[in-house]
Amino acid sequence: MISTKELVGEIVTIRTIVGEELMGKLAALASNNTILELHGLRVVTLDSNGQVMMLPYTLTGNDEITGLPTRHILSIVKSMPDAADGFREETDDTPMESGPVDMGEDAFSL
Repeated sequence: MISTKELVGEIVTIRTIVGEELMGKLAALASNNTILELHGLRVVTLDSNGQVMMLPYTLTGNDEITGLPTRHILSIVKSMPDAADGFREETDDTPMESGPVDMGEDAFSL
């Protein structure tokens, strides 16, 4: 089994615990490995003809780098080559020059 750390720099597909499929370039693991920093995050969905399409994760937010807490993730895998190529065509998947953003620590509690 490949570790999440080995996927840093790769375009990945994520399945969240609520069933969303997301795709983005894994920029880094923040803090104590409880937050994924993703570049160009997209929601993967189907159009009315059943074709796969990608939508921006947020429609009105500035989300070049998005922090996704690992507690929301069911699985993460390297994206298939065709899907990764589609992601690259749709986004500028080069990381920010300053490197990953420090998202801090995920301190979730009930």
